[in-house]
Amino acid sequence: MAKRIMIVDDEPSVVKSCARMLELHGYEVVGTGDGSTAIARYREEPFDLVLLDLRMPGMDGLQVLRELREYDRNACVAILTAYGTKENVVEAFRLGAREFMEKPVDSDTLVSRVKHIIGQGQGDVHGNLRTLSLSTIIQINCEERNEACLRLRRRGEEGVVFFSDGDVVHAEVGSEAGEEAVYELLSWQEGDFEIEMGAQSPRRTIHNGWSGLLLEGMRRIDEHAADQRHHCSTCGCFLDDLGRCHNPSCSEFADGVEVWDDEQFVESIELEQTEVNEMAELNDLLKSMADDIPGFVSSDVVGMDGLSIAGHAADPDFDAEAASAQFALVMKLVQKTVGQLGDDAVEDNLVTSQNAYILTRFLGDGSYYLGVAVDKEAASLGNLRLMTRRYADDLWDAIPK
Repeated sequence: MAKRIMIVDDEPSVVKSCARMLELHGYEVVGTGDGSTAIARYREEPFDLVLLDLRMPGMDGLQVLRELREYDRNACVAILTAYGTKENVVEAFRLGAREFMEKPVDSDTLVSRVKHIIGQGQGDVHGNLRTLSLSTIIQINCEERNEACLRLRRRGEEGVVFFSDGDVVHAEVGSEAGEEAVYELLSWQEGDFEIEMGAQSPRRTIHNGWSGLLLEGMRRIDEHAADQRHHCSTCGCFLDDLGRCHNPSCSEFADGVEVWDDEQFVESIELEQTEVNEMAELNDLLKSMADDIPGFVSSDVVGMDGLSIAGHAADPDFDAEAASAQFALVMKLVQKTVGQLGDDAVEDNLVTSQNAYILTRFLGDGSYYLGVAVDKEAASLGNLRLMTRRYADDLWDAIPK
């Protein structure tokens, strides 16, 4: 019996061309440009696959997908779109879409992907990193606490990432394994991915939380991009503020610019060293503050983008960075709520758990905050507030601007 496919797209030419491609390979195809009609038709008769456009007038693709999955949790839906924003692609992934294909799609790709979707196990997902980034895939699988294997392929390279119990537990790419493999894979901007639900990891090589992995991965990518901007890709020398090479023996030398002598190169290196010294001062201040706070557990200086730039902990194995992004969101919400009450001056924010106090305080212009965790039994809340207030200005002054 022929497999039945429904195509839902408001462009008649897309419905017609896709139907023709699939019918030539023995599929029975029904097409419609209306979301409500598609849902009603699905309830009346069975379909093995629904090819669904996300952006349609009236009932959009996300609403169609949501209602199809509510009616039939096993509904097999593939997203076929050139207009979907990143947000609705992510939401489609969360709602259980099995495939993400970009229009226009050629005949061979469409038929091969349809064959794969219909023939694969329940729950497997396929797409391209241009449509859904690796960081998003990691976040959703960890938040949903999926047990799964993510396979990635790019220009002959292959990598795998395993999820279990709400975290990334193992990854491999080339000769790398563990966290370094995750950082390498996060740099991939393109490539195909496939998620096999229910697949168990052969071993565990990663023990840090997924949010900390993503933050460190993004930091490394930003650092690499900054380094690429500041150094000539051919000879490696420093570039000026306009990105021009000053080495006359280099093929990238910008004609007409001043040639840097050895003294100017030294000045550039000294400027970078100044930033290193500022970071050392920042860490020294955090250590001094720790000595002045009874029951100290950890401290972090964090940007409002969620990236920690300095930290200190009583236990060297303690990972304070994992909570940085979440607390940045908390501070933004606190600032917004206080502003709605008619006051935009947030002195500090206190979170109390069974065993700890976590105090966060904005620094300087509010682009960074200081977070300090202390043992509840050993600490004095008054001392904690006093010390964070006392060190706040010095910490702000030490942050490289």
